[in-house]
Amino acid sequence: MIYPFKKIKFVFVFLIYFFVTLNPMLAIESRDLMVIDMLVRKCYRDKRFCNNALLKINNYQRNAAINKKFSCQTRFLGLEANLIMAMNSNFKRKEAKNIIDVIKKKC
Repeated sequence: MIYPFKKIKFVFVFLIYFFVTLNPMLAIESRDLMVIDMLVRKCYRDKRFCNNALLKINNYQRNAAINKKFSCQTRFLGLEANLIMAMNSNFKRKEAKNIIDVIKKKC
């Protein structure tokens, strides 16, 4: 009777560990990703919104660095660079969409 309980307990602990390590950055939720996507879209429509988008994305980038999630940090830096180019009328919307899609998958 004790043996199955220990086995179930081990499986339960293993599953918790597995699911926690699957998500590299738990701080970024789907709500956060929608906010990022909305800010980027506004920036591409009107340059006045780009500063706000850059500040918000920079906060996510710094949080990724603090949490040692350097892969996510690099992607946020790329998105920031893309928005800076958008501010200078060097639009690359498709590139920004690709970066956001990768952030959604990896971060």
